[in-house]
Amino acid sequence: MKLDSENTQLNYLPQPALDRIAQMNLFDTNCAGHQMLEHIANKWTVLIVYALTQGKKRYSELKQQIVGISPKMLIQNLRNLERCGLIKREIYPTVPPRVDYSLTTLGESLVEPLAILGEWAYRHISEVKAAMEQYDDNPQENYWEPK
Repeated sequence: MKLDSENTQLNYLPQPALDRIAQMNLFDTNCAGHQMLEHIANKWTVLIVYALTQGKKRYSELKQQIVGISPKMLIQNLRNLERCGLIKREIYPTVPPRVDYSLTTLGESLVEPLAILGEWAYRHISEVKAAMEQYDDNPQENYWEPK
């Protein structure tokens, strides 16, 4: 991936990845790839991974950095990421116990794809907001409701 400095568009060729995905069965809930996406494709997971790219963090540091995450969601996502092998939890025998979270090698391999997603989101904020405003300002027949 490279950044085009003239128009701030991301210039990378997604087609090889799309060709590989087309040969998978990601739309089937029984597909292992589909099941893996359930573990990693949510905003809290992305933000936790982003935060841990900065180094080891304690629960309280993650809670403070990731604005808006509830304690329950943070714990659930940390456990899920540990279960998937993306982060490791180190417990130090102090009073009270100290717990640090960090990315594993597998978790570090997820950073670049998530960074591309994050860059895309950041670069297209105004376009997405404009599209949402246009959609909300022009109510059309609700074609999502069954007839």
